[in-house]
Amino acid sequence: MNVSLPVSEQFQILRSGVDVATWSLERLDLPPAWRDTNEPGNTERCEEAVDLLFTLTRAEIESELAAQGLVPEELGHVLLEPGSRDGHYFVSRSDAWEIYFQEREGRWVEAIFDDLFEARRFLLNLWLPVWLDRLQIPARTRDGKRVTRF
Repeated sequence: MNVSLPVSEQFQILRSGVDVATWSLERLDLPPAWRDTNEPGNTERCEEAVDLLFTLTRAEIESELAAQGLVPEELGHVLLEPGSRDGHYFVSRSDAWEIYFQEREGRWVEAIFDDLFEARRFLLNLWLPVWLDRLQIPARTRDGKRVTRF
């Protein structure tokens, strides 16, 4: 059964910020109770529902970004200037890009990249819903550490 959506529609749904598991269950007329992943078997059910509708590849996401003239830091999931709000930060320094998570005015994790391409790969990883984990790729920090998630 081929029920996948056009890539542009898949991308727009991801940009909307909806929970893709809940959205997929609703779209496929499957029981909303399956979204409770504390129940045995529901994680697999959600993954199957998402995979039926969301078939895009990492290259297709990057192509959609380019077609729309966007870069990952413009997707709205990170803050671009240091501040005191909770959230993910992407801060450009003179010779590096710093990505960190801040909560209660303290930094919990951070990675420093000396390569903008690698930093942007990591930002896309942060943007992808957990249900599309298959699209995450490793990026490398300044010291060569490979990371996919905080």
